[in-house]
Amino acid sequence: MSESLAEARPLRRQGGMPRVGFLWKYPSTGLYANVPFDHLFTASGHNTGNLAFVHAIASQIRNPVTFLGWSSPAELLRREADLLVIPCANQLGGHTNYGAMAENLEKSGLPIVAIGLGAQAASYDEDVAPTEGTLRWVRAIAAARGGQGANIYTRGPYTTGQLEKLGIGDVLSGGCPSCFLNTAADLGQQIHAHWSQAGLPRALSVAAGHQAWMATREVEHQLITLMMDPIAPGQYVVQSMAEMLKMARGIFEGMSEHALRGLHNHTVPHYSFEEFKAWSRSYARAYFDVPAWMDSLRRHDLAVGTRYHGVALALQVGRMGLTIAIDSRTRELCENTGVPFIELGQISGPLTRASLRRMVRFDPGAYDAQRRVAAGRYVEFLHDNGLEPASDLAKLAG
Repeated sequence: MSESLAEARPLRRQGGMPRVGFLWKYPSTGLYANVPFDHLFTASGHNTGNLAFVHAIASQIRNPVTFLGWSSPAELLRREADLLVIPCANQLGGHTNYGAMAENLEKSGLPIVAIGLGAQAASYDEDVAPTEGTLRWVRAIAAARGGQGANIYTRGPYTTGQLEKLGIGDVLSGGCPSCFLNTAADLGQQIHAHWSQAGLPRALSVAAGHQAWMATREVEHQLITLMMDPIAPGQYVVQSMAEMLKMARGIFEGMSEHALRGLHNHTVPHYSFEEFKAWSRSYARAYFDVPAWMDSLRRHDLAVGTRYHGVALALQVGRMGLTIAIDSRTRELCENTGVPFIELGQISGPLTRASLRRMVRFDPGAYDAQRRVAAGRYVEFLHDNGLEPASDLAKLAG
């Protein structure tokens, strides 16, 4: 039987709503100021951007939820849950291998809902080539429907098309649930009002890339220069990988010389090494708590950079954002959630506050309409899969 024609698995229910096994190990990082770095790195899934959509999805369903690690044995899954929800990222590609997880999901026999699955490729012109393990994983999910509709909610039409080419057609194009963290129906108007009053953006929050991304380094240097304003200082928010996050937490001991040199060259190469460390303490930030991250963005006029969630969260607090799209995953997310973006190859001149403002294309009415329609699709998707949407999300969907 093909995945798109698989029969739905009946949902077990207790007290009306199915119990959800939420496949993310840690519901919170807690008082992370006192937590060792390795635990924080693991708890964030090696990228703090993951925390944004995990926080969103977990807050958008009313079912009783138990957080369970991805490696939880099938027996534990069956004991704790009637239905599994997998918060997904850009896992569809040759960079992952989920064969062991696929086998465990199959053994559990439970219905599965995957939310936010994305395909990772350099551009829309390329097809993804997932490993056999990851292909088995996504097929196992598609075959485990608990409702009558699609049980895979993708990041957009590109990912949906890639799944269809792999023979998995019963999916729904969506976006990222983090775009519904703020459920105000007029959020676009709020963003537009603040952006219009701001004039040239003053304080910038830079959604930092990675020190190995040589193609973005020149752009990164310019953004850092704009961010370091003496009157309106901004922040350099890192998301991944380990070296970047350690830099933001002032952990330089034990880091390899190669990694330190890469970080130094990617940020402020005109500073001495000791000055670079002082700069990191002053400007580099890593947030392991979504509310704190969002609150910091309220103090900035524009979030800009190559990381989608570092930009998208700004819109959720009524501030403008501009993503510099470097691949299919960032472009797809922006297009399907209304986040303004420009592709890296389209940047031809120097970056200034004026040029960044010109790059922002934002229609508040279209944004609010797009989000309302997307919320409606998302709520229907949740209902179809035995999940009860939060009341504010349902209200946004109308």
